[in-house]
Amino acid sequence: MRVLQDALESALENVPEQILDALLAKKLTEQKLQLTDKEIVRLRQAILASPSDTPTVKSWRPRSRQSVSIRITGDEVDQAAGRLTERLPDIIEDVATQSAERILGTLDRRWPTQRRHEANAQRSFETRLRKRWGSGFQHLQMMLVIARGLGEGLNAELRRPGFPEPHKMDILTRLHARGCQVTNEVIVLLKSGFADGAMARWRTLHEIATIALFISVHDDELAERYSLHNVVESRRARRDYFACQERLGYEPMTASELHELDATYEALLQKYGQPFGEEYGWAAEVLRKKRPSFRDIECAAGIDHLRAHYRLASHNVHANPKGVFFKLGLLEEDNVLLAGPSNTGLSEPGQCAAISLLQVSAPIVTIHPTLDGVVALRMLQTIVDRTCDAFHKSRQQSADDSA
Repeated sequence: MRVLQDALESALENVPEQILDALLAKKLTEQKLQLTDKEIVRLRQAILASPSDTPTVKSWRPRSRQSVSIRITGDEVDQAAGRLTERLPDIIEDVATQSAERILGTLDRRWPTQRRHEANAQRSFETRLRKRWGSGFQHLQMMLVIARGLGEGLNAELRRPGFPEPHKMDILTRLHARGCQVTNEVIVLLKSGFADGAMARWRTLHEIATIALFISVHDDELAERYSLHNVVESRRARRDYFACQERLGYEPMTASELHELDATYEALLQKYGQPFGEEYGWAAEVLRKKRPSFRDIECAAGIDHLRAHYRLASHNVHANPKGVFFKLGLLEEDNVLLAGPSNTGLSEPGQCAAISLLQVSAPIVTIHPTLDGVVALRMLQTIVDRTCDAFHKSRQQSADDSA
């Protein structure tokens, strides 16, 4: 897109003439001569046609029968050029503003047609995408419907008064609901052809499933610690808020809010110890580590075999070099820059989402087994295999077609 560059070059191509015109106007003023802009242009053209150290144009205005003798030195040219150079940022700013307004005006007029074109192109792309990957999409969507139904039924039952492990029930049902939501986000991205975005969202789903599995096999106190750790996260957020609050023009926190948060934080550290203030400090005592990591929890939950996939997904979350150079949505074309959807690379996020949705659904059944819950879980276990097989076949077909 060279619209702005072309406009800037056009604005700057007359700079030499502008320099000469400015010098001519100054010289004429010194000689107490008044010429119109048109006459100055004619004088400049005459000088450029016959350049010399002391250019002279006689009888320039016949009626007044005056002669104009002008001498321009190199130093004067340099000084005039320097003054124009100082104006260069203003020139660029003017060109950018005028060009942006002109281009946006054109885009505003053409946007209704362009919008319809973009929408039609996306619909056509998604239609072709469904033909190749539709079976995997359908099975994953079916899993989500079953998981939601499972969560809805157990949530109502588990929240009845007198449940023996209230904190665990609350956390696991909340994690399950969030897991269903993130799975839905993965499906939307898959259906639109964004494999890397879907893999990045699966990363969150894997974290949710890991925490759910870990909490489900420990007592209610661990779930309570997890819930109370929200204070630690809030205190961390407050620190970041302070760092940017003034620059963003946000209102500062009140003294009472700060005091209440600090008092609660200190009380929790006294109760659970200093390690509780770390990022995963709620799991410190169970893991017997002062500074536990997510990887520690992942290993304890027994799903660290997905570590490689988690690392793969992390590339699309952070701005590291691997995420810049590697894309699931590309085959072997390293020099291609993917700036939109693609019809490849959907297998990994689709399969991983199916597995993690099953993992996040199992804990709410294990803490309160019912016939309906067990049946729903068995259905999910069956469909997860179908889902993985469907995505695998589509990936194989994609590889065969590109061979």
